[in-house]
Amino acid sequence: MPLTDEQIERYSRQIIVPHLGGRGQERILASRIVIAGDARDIETPFAYLVGAGVGTINLRLSSGQSEFAKTIAAMHELNPDVSVTIANGPQGRVDLALLIVGSEAERKVADEIANDRDVHALVIARLDAPGKIAVIPDPHQRIADASMMTTVGARAQAADFIAMLATAEAFKLLAGYAENPSRSIVEFNGYETRLRIHP
Repeated sequence: MPLTDEQIERYSRQIIVPHLGGRGQERILASRIVIAGDARDIETPFAYLVGAGVGTINLRLSSGQSEFAKTIAAMHELNPDVSVTIANGPQGRVDLALLIVGSEAERKVADEIANDRDVHALVIARLDAPGKIAVIPDPHQRIADASMMTTVGARAQAADFIAMLATAEAFKLLAGYAENPSRSIVEFNGYETRLRIHP
């Protein structure tokens, strides 16, 4: 659906980004995503994606659900284009799942969502050290690296930064920023990143 004048004004800073434009913003507004994790870990990524205009966001919170109601109300005021629900899992086709994994309980939820065939693409962020982000744009390549779904260690000091890097990767996939996005793993040890591309 074409952008309205109000939407063009609201998303003008994104629309002018090279390779994004109006078509990328239209894709973002039409997208359906799941964000899973602890409320404290997903609050900033959630706010970023609401501000960016992701059309439908389904939250799967491992804890802090009752306290998150105020955040959801604030996000609706920030951007009325976005529909937000809290649910136990994806319902119907989902364009992307952003999985923020900081504990064993969240790893199990991430594993469940990663194996849901209605989820088209995945971005998985592990918040332990070294932090890891898996970008899986192809629905037929469920697990990019076996180490992404093994036991989760202690939360890294850079956990918030890792979550935001993963959110930026999710945004790029939703917008169609890269013509042929590849499956990749990004590792971050607190000082430097290392990228591994998988064919």
